[in-house]
Amino acid sequence: EAAEAVVAYAFQVLELNRIWAAHFTRNPASGRVLQKIGMTGEGCLKQSIKKWGAYEDIEYYGLLWTDYEALKAG
Repeated sequence: EAAEAVVAYAFQVLELNRIWAAHFTRNPASGRVLQKIGMTGEGCLKQSIKKWGAYEDIEYYGLLWTDYEALKAG
């Protein structure tokens, strides 16, 4: 999957310690993709972005290198 490849690149090639992602709360399918690749919810910013004249809530997810390594080890 593309999302898994991006995570692997971030940790294995770029050697980042932490990555994060966000999605609109009204799009839970995006949240499921983030959870599937091992990211955990870190919070919600209420009405933080204005899109098409309406304020949207944003859900934030994160993943640490140590947690990524533990997921790979299985």
